[in-house]
Amino acid sequence: MTQPEDQEHSAAPNFQGSSLAHLHETLRAAAASSSGDRLLVLTHRGPDPDAIGSLEGIRFLLDRSLGIKSDIVTVGRIHRAENLALVRALKLEFGDYEEVQAERYFGCMLVDTQPGFGHTVIPTDIPLLGVLDHHVTPDGDSASAKVPHLDVRLGVGATCTIVWDYIRESGLELDQTVATALFCGIRYDTKDLSRNVSPLDEEAYYATFRRADRAVLPEIHNPPLPRRYYAELHRALDLASQHGPFVCCLLGDVSHPEFIAEMADFFLRMRGASWVVVGGFVEEEGEYVISLRTDQAFGNAYPLLQRVLDGKGTFGGHGHIAGGRIPIERAEEGGLEEVEELENLIRAAALAVIGKDEDGGAGPLERDLI
Repeated sequence: MTQPEDQEHSAAPNFQGSSLAHLHETLRAAAASSSGDRLLVLTHRGPDPDAIGSLEGIRFLLDRSLGIKSDIVTVGRIHRAENLALVRALKLEFGDYEEVQAERYFGCMLVDTQPGFGHTVIPTDIPLLGVLDHHVTPDGDSASAKVPHLDVRLGVGATCTIVWDYIRESGLELDQTVATALFCGIRYDTKDLSRNVSPLDEEAYYATFRRADRAVLPEIHNPPLPRRYYAELHRALDLASQHGPFVCCLLGDVSHPEFIAEMADFFLRMRGASWVVVGGFVEEEGEYVISLRTDQAFGNAYPLLQRVLDGKGTFGGHGHIAGGRIPIERAEEGGLEEVEELENLIRAAALAVIGKDEDGGAGPLERDLI
């Protein structure tokens, strides 16, 4: 089983002893000094299966073990077919961030993300009490260090694994819906235990699978795809180019950020590809989104994305997966100049990694896919 290459640099929680007991103590103390009687639980914008499963697992833990009322709230729409299928198959319900009333909450908690990440919205008028995550924090970001209960495990492949560990410590028996949601989060973030895997991920994967609703797993894994998906796939194939072990696909405008991550995984499967950069501008969010993937032999994605972004935007990652976001304000409606300029900078920085200059000299030969 492949171990995550950054496991030796794994961040320790900012507490000692029982994770569950410290979380309970932190939340109970905050609730006692507040007029609010609920905990707000959030994740990153446009949640993926690891975020969705973590939300559902935390909801279960807070209610059944800690006796704390919580509201699970998301920001941004879910677009990717597999993620929508997960929510629909399990009949999961999340609140709308726009409807949050701060006075109702004694605090909030983040799962599968951290303060300082560009795709994460945190209310300024509700204290942040807890963070459960497994991503590398951007250099120089001190916001996470101030969180009372901070449990960031860089050597773990999925946040759902961390949530499962809390549930296991509580002694609760997983119900079928929660087990299925947690299993899907671990499954997709570790690619069925093939990347960024720790022994704890293996335990959680099999434990949640044993109690999952296996009848819905094929429905979640292979959902029907909309026609628009194939049109965007055609454009991605047309724009992508291969430079030896590197595949670059900068898409200009895209309909949603999840497509970018999906294409990064897709292109990494190409024979001869060791690392991939896919990017695109999501007008609805006003950000340029970038995903970087590396294969098992190439090394960690996070330091590579640091070089490609060269100080622009915010980013994070773990193991062979990294992603970033760069805010863009267009000079005029429909204008592409800012996006094109940024893509030129990203392409040049990525090509420089493989020793190729902006004019195409030196380095591996460029090959179009179509």
